[in-house]
Amino acid sequence: MSATCSQHILDVRPMPPRERHATLFHVWGRMPEGDSLLLVNDHDPLPLYYQFAAEQTGLFRWEYLEAGPLVWRVSISKGAFESPGFVPSPRGGRGCVTVAPAEFVQPLVLDTRPLFAQGETPCSMIDEGVAQLIPGQTLVLLVPFEPVPLYTKLGRLGFSHTATELAEGGWRVEFRQKG
Repeated sequence: MSATCSQHILDVRPMPPRERHATLFHVWGRMPEGDSLLLVNDHDPLPLYYQFAAEQTGLFRWEYLEAGPLVWRVSISKGAFESPGFVPSPRGGRGCVTVAPAEFVQPLVLDTRPLFAQGETPCSMIDEGVAQLIPGQTLVLLVPFEPVPLYTKLGRLGFSHTATELAEGGWRVEFRQKG
């Protein structure tokens, strides 16, 4: 008797960013061991890798099949694995990167206030924003409160921050990559 393995294809590009991780983990949870998921994305899904590494340790294997600049394809296999296959370099990413001169790169501004007003969380939007940053690019978050836990999370990824309380309420926080 032989087991049949399937590959599930999930193209998240047309989905709103805040739905992508939840949809992927829903599909993942329904997949039997031995199957794989072909993720098609419009940016490097490195934050997703870190989520898998934290929540699915030893239960997945990650393989980049295509790495941008417009489309990323990643095969994520489900099963018991000693190694996840791909392991990011200590500074993040898959290899050497060049830092763009800061004066030529506009900051990426994410206004999370409308999501909070709707009772939603901006975690996926922030993770995807971080993943889309060009080396040297500043991430600016507009938030209804000071996001203190985010300072530690992004600090571990090599970011420093400057927070300013806004006169109309809320906060403007700039995250810059160190070095």
